Amino acid sequence: MNSENSALTALSELRNLEANRVASEESDRASKEAAERNAREDADRRAREEAERIARAQAEEYARMQAEHEAREREERMRINEAEVRARAEQEGRLREEQMRLDAQMKLAEKKAKPKWPLLVVPVLIAGLGFAGYMAYRSSQEADLRAAEAKTQQEAHDAQIAALTEQMNKLSDEQGKLENSKADVEKRLSEASNEAERAKLLAEKQELELQIARNAEAQVAAEQTADAEGVKRDKPKKKTTPSTTKKPDDSSTPPPSSGRKEKINVNDGNDPLSGL
Repeated sequence: MNSENSALTALSELRNLEANRVASEESDRASKEAAERNAREDADRRAREEAERIARAQAEEYARMQAEHEAREREERMRINEAEVRARAEQEGRLREEQMRLDAQMKLAEKKAKPKWPLLVVPVLIAGLGFAGYMAYRSSQEADLRAAEAKTQQEAHDAQIAALTEQMNKLSDEQGKLENSKADVEKRLSEASNEAERAKLLAEKQELELQIARNAEAQVAAEQTADAEGVKRDKPKKKTTPSTTKKPDDSSTPPPSSGRKEKINVNDGNDPLSGL
């Protein structure tokens, strides 16, 4: 009887030891999984913060470069306008002086004897007409030079607007692709059958949201540049996308604003160089 009790006691102790071992292993496994999960979350958070910092830095640098370029263009336009005003004023002044001189000579010739005035007035008139023709030719040459300079400025401006147009259209197209990819991931996330697939899709969704946020910031910077340049944008057509049923997901963040998807019309009547 005592031997049976001892055997039962020993068996009970062995079971307790086995249960303790299993509980200890389960606790270690849970602790390890929690540590790995925390490490992944910290890595994802750091990646998001770095991506947002890079996007902000790029947007600020682009805005700075555009501001410098706009300042140079304004200075160049002011210089051309000032040169045109000075040339026009100098030409008008010379014409007035020549007209006054001719009028004075005409009056002086009229005071003299009639037989003598043709000898004085005719050469003066010939000289005056020659000078007026020279001034008209010189004015035409200066106008052609200013027109060539204005054309060069207009071509450079048109090239800049075309590049800005292409950039904004590319950003708009990329934003649409990202939004479609995100909608597809959300659909697959709602249909996920296991946690591993769900975690993978959540990571893919977060990466797409980061890309959408960066693209939206680039769109905002490009739109600000377009507004500063006086670029007129057409209203975009509404796109219909299939609705998706999305399961509640506490770990996902609200999608950022994708910005305005607007096409650009470079033929803007407010272009300061369009009239040159």
